[in-house]
Amino acid sequence: MRRTQVCSTLSITHPILQAGLPWVSNPELVAAVSNAGGLGVLHPTAGLDLDGDLVSNLQANIRRVQRLTSNPFGIALYLPHPRIEEMIGAATQDGVHIAITYGGSAALYTGTLKEHDIVVLHQVSTVRHARGAEAQGVDIVIADGFEGGGLRGPDKVSTMVLVPQMVASVSIPVIASGGVVDARGVVAARALGAQGVQMGSRFVATQECISHQNFKEALVAAIDSGTIIVGGDRWPTRILRNGMALRMKENGLSGPENDLDAWEAELGMAVARTAMLEGNLEEGIAYTGAGTGLISEIATVAEVFKDLVDGGQALAKQLG
Repeated sequence: MRRTQVCSTLSITHPILQAGLPWVSNPELVAAVSNAGGLGVLHPTAGLDLDGDLVSNLQANIRRVQRLTSNPFGIALYLPHPRIEEMIGAATQDGVHIAITYGGSAALYTGTLKEHDIVVLHQVSTVRHARGAEAQGVDIVIADGFEGGGLRGPDKVSTMVLVPQMVASVSIPVIASGGVVDARGVVAARALGAQGVQMGSRFVATQECISHQNFKEALVAAIDSGTIIVGGDRWPTRILRNGMALRMKENGLSGPENDLDAWEAELGMAVARTAMLEGNLEEGIAYTGAGTGLISEIATVAEVFKDLVDGGQALAKQLG
């Protein structure tokens, strides 16, 4: 797999990022991805108890990753979070050098992070936001296509359409995210001009991930129609198709469509924890990308990377 500017900027071997998924991007998974030559990304909520302290959990998990790997890794930072400054403080104190920011304007904390010599990747779903991120000094943008899991951009632009337009509009590297789960997706993303990929669901279905076995098995069992969009036009959210998802699709949010509180109550982090970490797929929802139907086994991270690298090489030969 050819090295790109993303590899040089992040000091990694393969231009493959593991998405920082809530609850389940645990230290063992992060370290395994980084040890395989990609970039593991820790989420502050990984393994967090319901009554646990977010910042203390993040600090403990950062130190756990550092004991498991000497390779670079990053943390995912939700910019509107009320404790965002404490999380940034914990990251800088413990020597984290890479941050993936999302959910808000790059203008908010990019400067602060850069002051601490942190490489900043900012996740966006439109060309306009990519340009804004570049103007704020972001090092890399992640093109977050509609195929990805969880809360999506209201413009609903697909990865295949978004990536080449973003590549043509900014001078910094672009990483493709959304629907990429195997070597074919990686090669396709590179053909669109992306200098790397971000993958979420594929890494959930690995032995190192602490996602519940019920969730992992549901990913393997899913077919092409295994995900569903709920939350209406204002809060489109891609989740695993199950009984609760179908009820949500039929009934919609109980509050006004534009009400963020209604989204948080019915599609937010707490409800996702029930399915993703606790394994209750009847009463919880699970953020899952549209590429889930391509996942056929629960593998180790090392096996996933071998398939990506070997498969990419084979495809490159086929395509000349």
